[in-house]
Amino acid sequence: MIEIQMLRRLMIWVVPYWTMLAFAIISLITIAVTTSILPLFIKPLLDNILTSQHGLEEFQFALLAILGLLITRSLASFSCSYATSWVSGKVGIDLRRTLFEKLLALPLSYPKEANPDKLSINLFSEIEHATDSIAQILIIFVKEILTITGLLIVMILLNWEFSFMGFLIALVIGLIMQFVSQASNSHQKVPHLLITSTFLTSSKHIKSIKLDGSQSQESQHFCNSIDHQRNLALKQVATKTFSKTIAFIMIATILTVFFLLFKQQISLGMMTVGDASALITAVLMLVLPVRRVLNIQISPQNKFQVIHNIDSLLAQKNETDSGKVEITSVRGQIRFEEINAGYYSQICPPLFNLTLTIQPGEIIALPISSQGQERTFIDLIARFIHPASGRILLDDVDIATIKLADLRAKIAWITPDTRLLNDTIAANIAYGTTRCATEASVMKVARTCHVTKFAREMPHGLQTRIDNKDIKFTENQRQRILIARALLKNPAIVIIDETTAVFDINCPLVNNALDALIQNRTTLIASSQPNMLGKAHRIIKLT
Repeated sequence: MIEIQMLRRLMIWVVPYWTMLAFAIISLITIAVTTSILPLFIKPLLDNILTSQHGLEEFQFALLAILGLLITRSLASFSCSYATSWVSGKVGIDLRRTLFEKLLALPLSYPKEANPDKLSINLFSEIEHATDSIAQILIIFVKEILTITGLLIVMILLNWEFSFMGFLIALVIGLIMQFVSQASNSHQKVPHLLITSTFLTSSKHIKSIKLDGSQSQESQHFCNSIDHQRNLALKQVATKTFSKTIAFIMIATILTVFFLLFKQQISLGMMTVGDASALITAVLMLVLPVRRVLNIQISPQNKFQVIHNIDSLLAQKNETDSGKVEITSVRGQIRFEEINAGYYSQICPPLFNLTLTIQPGEIIALPISSQGQERTFIDLIARFIHPASGRILLDDVDIATIKLADLRAKIAWITPDTRLLNDTIAANIAYGTTRCATEASVMKVARTCHVTKFAREMPHGLQTRIDNKDIKFTENQRQRILIARALLKNPAIVIIDETTAVFDINCPLVNNALDALIQNRTTLIASSQPNMLGKAHRIIKLT
């Protein structure tokens, strides 16, 4: 049932590219048909070589037909590979974009319930597995099954008595090959945990080893670990080699019996050499398709678990907005009334019974502490998280009642390590809600934040691209672009977040740009830099 649901999800992702998908399916059908009918042309070819009952024309026709089939199959195989890669690539792009947009829409509390490392896996590694699953399912359920069906039909046409036995032989050989392959993969990597653990432990306690004079004992213990590891590796190699040897003997025995039966049939005149060769060819061609089908049937969860993980992430609820109040102008007064905020993540510690008033235009410094409550404090103002109890008022209006877009439009949050877009300097300043700003307004903030001082020396001024390989932007130049971006927003509240990186305020241009940004604006500075904290009217310690 789960597999059917996952297949339906796959189809939803693939349907927009149905034309290329149809081309891939036609190519797969062509591969299956040309593969299936190949044994039919081997029969007259060998009969013509071994007997003189047929003319040269029939021999040439069979030879050219085989050549044509092989060329057609090669072209179809190329077309199939290109089409499936094209479709899976497009689906991969769509999934990456959808997952990225989903992560942007999720509430800040989501990482509390999901491992953040898993998000990157969903975005990258698992996407590759998902698109690979699409191609594998398409190939298995179209090409291989059609090939098996076609070869069985051809075998029945050649000699229905041997067809069933030939299919069983192909099935047995496929199972044996599958078993050997799994055994080889399971022993492919020899674990070195014991040696590594012994070495690291000894290195960690080298002082006590030297003091106790136990070097010889530790050395003997390490040698025992190495010897144990060698015996384990030898056992794994012997097991793998033995399984391959047994498999080879079994396959050779089966084929020997099969050939003896064919020889008996040929001697009795019940079939020709061409019939026998065609049947043997069909049986051998059955082995790989049967093995591939068995492989996907043995471990289907490996294919569908990836899709299930992606689907689970997409099913998460987006950040909700319960606010109804629209705001236009904001003075910037912020009041906390008996705020209690619980754990939202490891980096957002709780706050208890916080009551505080910040006046419009006041600059507040929040020294970064080991507990990190300042991050919870600023997250509450931007409504990234919600208090368990109490109220936060903006100009005497409960921020929980304000429309989220209106609230955040009045707040500029800048961190020094924010990634710039691979676009022009101007596009990085006119960012987000200000992306349609006029050229004059962009130029004005660029001058105020001293961006034009380095931009005018570049070949295209503010239209110079950040990812230009011939130009190297310094860190303080990037920071000035970020400050200009925040200034263009013309916020009522500025949050300067230095919890992960710091602004280069030793650079006068960066310092002046920051001063221009926070002038006459309610500002919260989370920092550990004394010079940055010195800009504040008041320092508040939350611990």
